[in-house]
Amino acid sequence: MLLKEYVSRIEEACGEGRDFIVILKYAKREEAVRRILEKCKIERTFSKVMIMGKYKNKEISVFITGKLILKGLKGRKEAEEILEELLT
Repeated sequence: MLLKEYVSRIEEACGEGRDFIVILKYAKREEAVRRILEKCKIERTFSKVMIMGKYKNKEISVFITGKLILKGLKGRKEAEEILEELLT
């Protein structure tokens, strides 16, 4: 399972929508970010610190530090499925 290889933890964010914060493993973060950005439709880049994109109509914010924010999901299972697809 790719999640165990690349993801340190997944946490549900506070607030209204079902947003998830994903922390990538430090040693694999560059490779993971590259894989994710290859599959996303990039919408905005903020001075190479954060990149906002879309994947399957879900908004994804990718921080160069190895943090991701997945917005508008139905639950943790959907977050894990999307991450698995992005990391393949």
